[in-house]
Amino acid sequence: MAKIYRRLNLFLAKPLIDGRGLEDLLAKAPVDNYPMADILGIEGVLCVKRSTEKRPIWGPVLDEVAGRVIPGLANRSSSAVLLLRVDGDVFAFAFGYGRYLIEQSLFVQDFGIRTALNTLDDKSLRSVDLHTLEDQPVQKKSQAARDSEVGVFGIDILRDVLRAVTGVPKNGVAFVQIAGGDAMFSFGVEMEASDFPMLARRIKGYYLNDDYKKSFSWVDNVRKIKDEGSINALNSQLVQAVAARNPEVMVTLPEIGAWDTILGFSFTRKKDGVRPVIHAADYIDTIPELSRLTIDGLKNDRLFVHDVDGNITEHSVYRCIYFEIVDGDKTKIVFDGKWYEVDATFIGRIAATLDLIPISTLAFPAVEVWEEGGDSKIESEGNYNIRAAASHGYFLLDKKLVKTDRTTSPIELCDLLTPAKQLVHVKHRKGGSAGLSHLFAQGGVAAEIMLGDKAFRKKARTVLRGVNSAARDLVPLDTLRSADYEIVFLILGEASAVLKQSLPFFSKVNLSKAFENLSQRGFRVSIAGAPTTPRPIP
Repeated sequence: MAKIYRRLNLFLAKPLIDGRGLEDLLAKAPVDNYPMADILGIEGVLCVKRSTEKRPIWGPVLDEVAGRVIPGLANRSSSAVLLLRVDGDVFAFAFGYGRYLIEQSLFVQDFGIRTALNTLDDKSLRSVDLHTLEDQPVQKKSQAARDSEVGVFGIDILRDVLRAVTGVPKNGVAFVQIAGGDAMFSFGVEMEASDFPMLARRIKGYYLNDDYKKSFSWVDNVRKIKDEGSINALNSQLVQAVAARNPEVMVTLPEIGAWDTILGFSFTRKKDGVRPVIHAADYIDTIPELSRLTIDGLKNDRLFVHDVDGNITEHSVYRCIYFEIVDGDKTKIVFDGKWYEVDATFIGRIAATLDLIPISTLAFPAVEVWEEGGDSKIESEGNYNIRAAASHGYFLLDKKLVKTDRTTSPIELCDLLTPAKQLVHVKHRKGGSAGLSHLFAQGGVAAEIMLGDKAFRKKARTVLRGVNSAARDLVPLDTLRSADYEIVFLILGEASAVLKQSLPFFSKVNLSKAFENLSQRGFRVSIAGAPTTPRPIP
């Protein structure tokens, strides 16, 4: 029989539990099973979904337009999965919509992406799908007009999780235009029916090698956990940690908040108990029976965000939880309702970078807290900046915006500027990772634009002159030496001594990136904390 070009999708199953058969790998769907043709000598079963024709939902509109029922309008989808036993492994070749017939949690979750990376020519990529670990996680797909190196796609190896990739196979790999994402490996090949076991065996070999580490070693830094079984087990550990009041469980906003307008926070079962900062203990105290807490309870409970105008927004508590679990040489992190696995070596590199960031020697006042009407209050960022500037002779630039063509909206040069050319960026710790990561990005962007854009410096000097005539000359119009400036990240509500250690992991990643980028441009970078203190009684 002549070989015919086919486009195939392949999955590798996890070891079957004793007593389970091939059909147990399928999701619940009506299928017809067909044994393999004896002449092929293949051990397996072909599962074909029983499909029915459905009239499209837009059919009635056409009937109305024509004034009669239009015949022949029908949708019909086909799905099939070929389940094979090869050398003790079970493989699934999916046809049509067959990938939806298998129970995804029973298959190896990195089989597709790892096999693709092991077989791709790293200089001939066509597209990449990325998940960027930000406060508001972003999914991105980049496609090149021609075969390209990985550097063309602008991947940030500190924050981007590679989800899928397509490209041209490297020399010696007898496939055409391969792709991989999570559990599914896709490829083109000339073949005949008897070749299925051979293909499965060869591709398993590609999966097992470590060739990808030559060009794609960074993909092991952080990966999203997809396996439902693993997620369920991690969720169980999370529930146990919450029930045990583990102090490492943090509750934080899953997105960037407008801190100058936020009055405070409350939780389900105590919606009126508004607090100025988010504490996990405030939520845990609302749970009537911790011993009966479930993951569904965490997902259904709400964090309420109250603003100064009386508006209330809400988020699932599960989305707001940040928690790290050490598992051997890996660290598992739940963040924005998703679980990630972080490599120990990567964690070590981030820790080493953080060790290089000095604590600022600048003097800052503590953040004032007080009780009012039965509610706890904390000093707003704006009021704190005013007080810090007045008490230490700093120039107040909070909310003093400078227009630039480099960003979509005007930006602050900084919140506080010292006569010694220290640009201080300030943010509350109370919001968790969302505000902090924004703080680090904000400081980096402002410094880079100030360094490279003369037009921005000219506008900044005008703003500075409006604040104080002595401040204007701190930013020269022409030659600016980055080494003359220090970028200071000030975090309110946390002492400097424990600040770096207490940051959420992804905030540590973003701080490390900001430090490296700014240092490479010649800026000095430091970090500082301002602990809380009771407001003096008048």
